[in-house]
Amino acid sequence: MSRLVEITHRLASMNELADIVGAMRSLAGMRMREAQQALPGVGSYGEAMTRALGTALSLDQTSGPEPGSLRGHRILVLCGAEHGFVGGFNDRLLSSAEKALQHGDELFVIGARAAAAALERGVALAWSGSMATHAVAAPDSVGRLMSELYRRLARGEVLGLAVMYARARPGKSLEVMHRSLLPIDRAAFPAAVQRSRPLHQLTPRVLIQRFIAEYLFAILTEAAVESIAGENAARLAAMEAARENVDRKLESLREQSRQARQTEITDELLDLITGTEAAEPLTTGTLRTH
Repeated sequence: MSRLVEITHRLASMNELADIVGAMRSLAGMRMREAQQALPGVGSYGEAMTRALGTALSLDQTSGPEPGSLRGHRILVLCGAEHGFVGGFNDRLLSSAEKALQHGDELFVIGARAAAAALERGVALAWSGSMATHAVAAPDSVGRLMSELYRRLARGEVLGLAVMYARARPGKSLEVMHRSLLPIDRAAFPAAVQRSRPLHQLTPRVLIQRFIAEYLFAILTEAAVESIAGENAARLAAMEAARENVDRKLESLREQSRQARQTEITDELLDLITGTEAAEPLTTGTLRTH
C-alpha cells in the first residue's frame, strides 16, 4: 500500500469521526437548550411548593422534630451524568460529594456513568438509578428516587437529606450546588402574607407532611433538570474540543496527502524521464544502422 493510499484511508476515517463529533455536539446543544428552557417552569413549581409549605407550617406552631429526623442516616443525593463524553463533570461532582459526606452518611447517585465513576473511586453507594436524558423525563427519574426515599422515611431511617448537582449558566463555568432539604428548617420557609387563615380540611400535621412530599419532589426535579443541562453543557464543551482536535488532524492529513501526491507525481515524472533517456541510445543506434 502506497503512502498516499494509506493517508487517503486515514482521511476517510477522520472525516467519519468528524461527522460523529458534529452529531454529538448538535445533540448535546439541543438537549442543553431543552433543559434550560424547562428550568423556569420547574423553578416556579418549586417556589410555589415552598410558599405553600411555609403557609402550612404557620398553621402548626408546635415545636418538635419532623418524622424521620431523630435517627437513621443522612442521605446525599448526587445528580450526575447518565452517559459519557462529559470531561471532568462526574469527577468534579464526586470530589465535592466526598468532601460533604460525613461518617455514617449514605450516597444516592442518579446517573449510570456517575455511579460507575463513584465505584471506580471506591465510593460506596447506598442506591443508584438512571438519569433522564431529556428534561421532560426528569420526573420519572425523580419518581424512582422518591420511592426509595419514601420507604426509608416510613421506616424512620432518614436523619437528613441533601441534594448536590451541577448548574450551567451561559458564559460561566459549571457550579456545584449543595442544598439541604431535611430536616425542615421552619425559618427558611416564611409564610405568605394572609389576610385570613387559609381553609383546609386536613389537620396541620397531615397537611405539612403532604406539602413536604411535594416540596421534595419539586426541588429534586429541579436539581435533575439542572443536572441534565449541566451534563449536556459539559458534553458540548468536550465535543467542541474534540472538533478542534479533529480539524487540526484533518488539516495535517490533507497537507500530508498533498505532499504524498506531489511526491508520487515527481516520482512518476522521474521514472518517465529516466525511461526516455535510457531509450534514446537504442533509438539512435537503430537509426544509424539504417
